[in-house]
Amino acid sequence: MNRDLELERRLDVLIRDYIAGNRAAAVLKADLDRAGTGFGPVIDHLTIRTHDIDRRAREFLEAGYACAEQVDYDDWFAKVYRRPGFPTLFIDQAYPDARGQTCLIPGWVDRFGDNTLHHIAVQVEDIDAAIARLRSQGVVFAGEVIGERGGRLRQIFTAPEQRDGAPFSVLELTERHGGYLGFSPPSANALMRSTEK
Repeated sequence: MNRDLELERRLDVLIRDYIAGNRAAAVLKADLDRAGTGFGPVIDHLTIRTHDIDRRAREFLEAGYACAEQVDYDDWFAKVYRRPGFPTLFIDQAYPDARGQTCLIPGWVDRFGDNTLHHIAVQVEDIDAAIARLRSQGVVFAGEVIGERGGRLRQIFTAPEQRDGAPFSVLELTERHGGYLGFSPPSANALMRSTEK
């Protein structure tokens, strides 16, 4: 039980630090706090960027997470870690060979490290309504919704928050249907590209 509380505390620190530096997340958290739900119950997944997934995942494996899947993209890949009762972790890195040469993850990690969250994805019932609500409060989105209306997965990133003149964090809205819990390579790759600038 002590280990579970320590894991919860560690994740709370990551989430609190992320929200403090991401305006879209802060706007959403304020609304959720007013509704009485808080931010935690709507978290779909947390994303950490790193140079070495296996090294970075060690602390979470020791805390009871297990690797559920690996998802491969054009110039990067990710491993998905799950533990019942805790948010899903999506940890990504560039391929360590020539395929990773065009990936933006190494530059991001060099600048910001891998002890912070790149993004939090929140699960929403209706992504179009959530976008409209957040836009009404001044939140800007990067690109369009990825995924077909009525499909099993629809996603969008907010425009990146800037830190020291560079894109730092985004908030992801995720709409899931039919019990789908996975990560779609075309969708995630398109999301990655939506925040390159």
